[in-house]
Amino acid sequence: MPLAGLDGALFAAAIWGLAAAALLPAIPSRLRVLSAIARPLAIARAGALAAVGALGLKGVAPAPLRWWPGLPGDPFTLGVDPLSAPFLLLLGVLAAVSRVGLALHVAFVLALAAVFTARHALLLLVAWEGMTLLSAALVARDTRSARARRAAYVYLVISHIGAAAIGLGLMRLATLAGSFSFSDLAVALGRLPARESSAVVALMSAGFAVKLGLAPLHVWLPLAHPEAEAPVSALLSGAMVKAGLYGLLRFGWQLPGAPPAGWGVTLAVFGLGTALVGALYAVVESDAKRLLAFSTVKHAGLLAMALGIAATLLRNGHVPLAGVALAACFYHAIGHGLAKGLAFLAVGEAVHAAESRDLERLGGLARRLPRLSVATLIATLTLSGLPPLACFAGEWLLFQTLILGLAAGDGSMRLLAPFSGAGLALATALSAAALVKLYGIGFLGRPRSEAAARARPAPAAVEVWLLLLAALGLAWGLASPLAVASLALPISSVIGPGFDAHTLAGFGGLTLSIPPGAFASISPLAVAALIALSVGLVFVWVALRGLHPGVRRAPSWACGVSLDARMQYSPLGFTKPLRLIFSPVLRPERELEILERGSPYFGRKYRFRSGVPPLAERLIFAPMVHAVFWVSTQARRLQAGSLHVYLAYLLVTLVALLMLAR
Repeated sequence: MPLAGLDGALFAAAIWGLAAAALLPAIPSRLRVLSAIARPLAIARAGALAAVGALGLKGVAPAPLRWWPGLPGDPFTLGVDPLSAPFLLLLGVLAAVSRVGLALHVAFVLALAAVFTARHALLLLVAWEGMTLLSAALVARDTRSARARRAAYVYLVISHIGAAAIGLGLMRLATLAGSFSFSDLAVALGRLPARESSAVVALMSAGFAVKLGLAPLHVWLPLAHPEAEAPVSALLSGAMVKAGLYGLLRFGWQLPGAPPAGWGVTLAVFGLGTALVGALYAVVESDAKRLLAFSTVKHAGLLAMALGIAATLLRNGHVPLAGVALAACFYHAIGHGLAKGLAFLAVGEAVHAAESRDLERLGGLARRLPRLSVATLIATLTLSGLPPLACFAGEWLLFQTLILGLAAGDGSMRLLAPFSGAGLALATALSAAALVKLYGIGFLGRPRSEAAARARPAPAAVEVWLLLLAALGLAWGLASPLAVASLALPISSVIGPGFDAHTLAGFGGLTLSIPPGAFASISPLAVAALIALSVGLVFVWVALRGLHPGVRRAPSWACGVSLDARMQYSPLGFTKPLRLIFSPVLRPERELEILERGSPYFGRKYRFRSGVPPLAERLIFAPMVHAVFWVSTQARRLQAGSLHVYLAYLLVTLVALLMLAR
């Protein structure tokens, strides 16, 4: 129900305010005093975006906002509907907590907000391109870093491949519709033959899957996300990746005639493979921020798998089960966004204090950075999928859907459900192992470097914002029944009126129940109370034992040897068993070089290198690059340097075009 009251004012203030803040560098230097209030205003505008998203979940939509004249009779329009509301809410929260103040950051948030609210295909493409270019600029902001420049380059190349696929699909529909309005595009898709309609939807879905980070086109994500500053990494992994999910929902499912046959199964298979790839490479990664980036790949795979399972169930007539899978997708998208934003912000501050992202040079940070350590612990436990935190309910709902889908008796689900369930369990276990490594080696034990030993806490304001985001994530997990029920409108806008998400919240919102007949249920608050009681009893028992006169505190016995940081588990040693088990897939590389020989049989000084090169780069992209270079080398033979030869080329091309056009 469109309203022109407070919600419309919030929406207009957020959009136009972000646009004004993005133009801050153009303000004359004598007025730069305004920059002092730029960050507080940017936070307020991000909060306004979150408020508009929260109102959208309740069905309160602001009146459409005309962003620009656009084309004659076809203006650029921004609007909020139930589908865009949860993504706008997540973006607003992360932008506010990340405290974006730099004009480039604000412009990126504005472009991302325009992607979620555009109601005009051409405006969507412009916003999508702006989002890509601005995020690449933020990744490559440290121009002295060759690693950052390479990451931005790879990201731009792959992102433009995806953007080209999206653009081709939208242009085909716009040509048929004679308009760029989403409503007209939907009508145009319904007029296409079934085969062409499926091809258009598949083309656009492939483009959106690139931004979501589905394998094998995920290679940009672990390169780009770690190179950005911590607030930017939080926005990239927490919010921007969800733009791919939004596109799949908007253009892969919500349009008439979509999704086509096989769309759900294909998406579920690619999602499962992506989840396994992300979790497996996260386990063997020793760079703290790259580990978190691979964790994002894993969770992107889970989102795609949930969406694919929902589409498959809906196509086979199992509307309630499809609704549960879709609820898992929406809920997990927000839960992961909150947790991953917290993880990147907290770990980013920690590695800045320790002057290294390498886990081999961290350790002991829990004692030196206690509040950052608490925030990181909450983030890692949440991303591991432990109850009753923010990522648990989504994975639990997906597991229950797979169990019931297997019992439903449909042919495709009978094959898809067991493999998806086993893969989901394996990916979750591997991801938990990777996150245990991140926190255990990075924050516990002894410092492994001088920089880690002298790490200083982050400013108090930063820690307050981190703890606030941690509290939001805890609330999202503890109130998961009510949170899922609040997503009823977005779910209904995609799946139709045949499912009501309120049925998942039982006993007044205290339990999460699976219909029909409450097949399974869980109470996050009861789980939290049980955990708190168990931990409290352990603490009481330890405290009482400490009061016993026969008990004294002393350092652990170390076999008469003074302890050294090198005696601790290394990141490589911690995951060595998993590396050996999965070596046929990972194909780790090792190099041992003797730098100085002490005798013919033994060396005094060695150099050892070990790494796991990405399989996709080695098997897919490296041959493609070599093929491009080979074609380029062969094409250089055409450059004879003779004007007569070039004129002959033009003549032959002209004749060929005339013959084709005849």
